[in-house]
Amino acid sequence: MMEISEQSTCASNFGSSAHADSANSSVDKASRPSHPTYAAAFRCAGPSCEDPCCGDWDIPLDKNTYEKYQQFPSKKLGDTVSQFVIVNQTDQREQLYGQILRTSSGSCPFFGADHLCGIQKEYGNQLLSASCSIYPRSLSIVEERLEGALSLSCPEAARNVLLTMDFMHSVCNINSGDFRTDNFYRLAGTQGNSTVKPHSIFLPIRKMLIDLVMDRSRKLPDRLLMIGHLCKRLSAMDAGQSQTTLLSNLCDLGDASKNPLVQAEINRLPNDPRLRVETIFGLTDIVMRHEPSSRFQEIFSSFVAGIVAPAGSSRRSDIETFLTAERDYYSPFFEASPFILENYLINYIFKYLFPYGRSGSDSFIPQGIFTEYLQMTTQFAWMNGLLIGTAGHHKDAFNNEHVVKVIQSFSRAVEHDPNVHRSMHRYISSHNLHSLLGMAIMLKH
Repeated sequence: MMEISEQSTCASNFGSSAHADSANSSVDKASRPSHPTYAAAFRCAGPSCEDPCCGDWDIPLDKNTYEKYQQFPSKKLGDTVSQFVIVNQTDQREQLYGQILRTSSGSCPFFGADHLCGIQKEYGNQLLSASCSIYPRSLSIVEERLEGALSLSCPEAARNVLLTMDFMHSVCNINSGDFRTDNFYRLAGTQGNSTVKPHSIFLPIRKMLIDLVMDRSRKLPDRLLMIGHLCKRLSAMDAGQSQTTLLSNLCDLGDASKNPLVQAEINRLPNDPRLRVETIFGLTDIVMRHEPSSRFQEIFSSFVAGIVAPAGSSRRSDIETFLTAERDYYSPFFEASPFILENYLINYIFKYLFPYGRSGSDSFIPQGIFTEYLQMTTQFAWMNGLLIGTAGHHKDAFNNEHVVKVIQSFSRAVEHDPNVHRSMHRYISSHNLHSLLGMAIMLKH
């Protein structure tokens, strides 16, 4: 884990009370930044972090950083470099030229007993790998502007996003020099010389979707299902049309989202509590096969404890216990703090360049707009189910820190592993859940 770096100039809301009046949590839409920069306000918790990031992943090194590491004197981390820093034999592109291997305990070899990074302590921020310097920030280029969201797999980042009203309004200098900016994502959608997702209207689409997330005249599951309806329509949009025509069609879609007939159609989508619970178990089994951290296993144990009926009860009693946990403990908590789950979704939209997706990593798999929607919504519904069980386990003591632990542990176990994503897609397809109807089953109370 990195040391806490100096503050950068930033008008930040991070750290504001999560219990402020939710009626005051909506700032005028026009004041929302079109390009988020709140990631630059992040400051590492240092040795106090309860789930250090210096483990689980082999760290790639660009060629320039790799060569600088080779110059470390033997007694100043040079011995560690010779043992754990290698050339990437399978991919020698400059950005992926080298690699830091993990120790037998699974941690980074430069991670000290003081829970600080040895490289940073000895040589400063400038010699950190791009991954270590940037994380948990996630940087993207949109319309040739750099923007930054946060990975909620970091506990401090999760608190910054989830517990701060209007977190996205933190206006910061994303080019402050406090962290590297040479690793970033771009909008997905270009194949060969043709654009299959019209980049020229991405920002208006993103604004429309964020407005829907924040529209509290609908229940949150209905907002997500309306987003799914729009994504299906966006998938059919002809990217070869003129920008004027595309914007006109987008306005039509916005009007359709206000149509009572569309809302009535969403209202008619079914719910199925038994299948919902079975899906949470089925998806979690995927993660368990990938040997998740003890922290994720703890939240799953809390989920199980919160929904399993007493011994000797019928199987139906488990479903009733789940619904009771949702009604009596989960719903009252999030009705009092509705911004928490909204913040999760808005950060996801920014981080993953939703609904287009992001390109720029080895694990990038081109997906259609509706498939991007299925991925976001499946993860949200799955995580939300774990929150319900955890609320049932802790009952009236269920609080913000339980929420942060569930979402952070889930994000770390699921969002960084492309194998989990592929298995998740296979699961929902094989169980015929890869549709708006399937998402309704997973979402609806």
